[in-house]
Amino acid sequence: MGYQSSNNKDAIMSVVSKEYEIQENLIVLIEDLQNCIYDFKNRIADYSQLYNKARNQRSQPGEQSEKLVDQIGEKHTFLFYKVELLDYLFEIISDYRDGNGLFQNLVDMFDQVKEIMLEHAEKEHYELAATVKKWYDRLADAIYIK
Repeated sequence: MGYQSSNNKDAIMSVVSKEYEIQENLIVLIEDLQNCIYDFKNRIADYSQLYNKARNQRSQPGEQSEKLVDQIGEKHTFLFYKVELLDYLFEIISDYRDGNGLFQNLVDMFDQVKEIMLEHAEKEHYELAATVKKWYDRLADAIYIK
């Protein structure tokens, strides 16, 4: 009988330990996501400055300078949409935190992020879908510990 209660105690400790590890993984994930957003916002600012500089130096008309301005503008726009998407993911994941800072309803969170990824793929926004997939995979690794 003492052996059986010891096994139950070990099983409970294992579950608690796994839950703690999941919470820890999710905290690291959301901090990494926040840092990624911050880095991309800095890159957007850099591209804004570069775009304005390229436009101001466009005094010499030419196809090459127009192409350069267009390429910088496209990259700036793409980064803007990427940051919007990452902000949205951050908001979604944060919404699953309770008042104590613990993440709840992990399967729902995971499914919601998957749905966002699939929506972007269906709209043929493959680069944005790939961005979500990166965080979807990290979320899977954080939640489904082997």
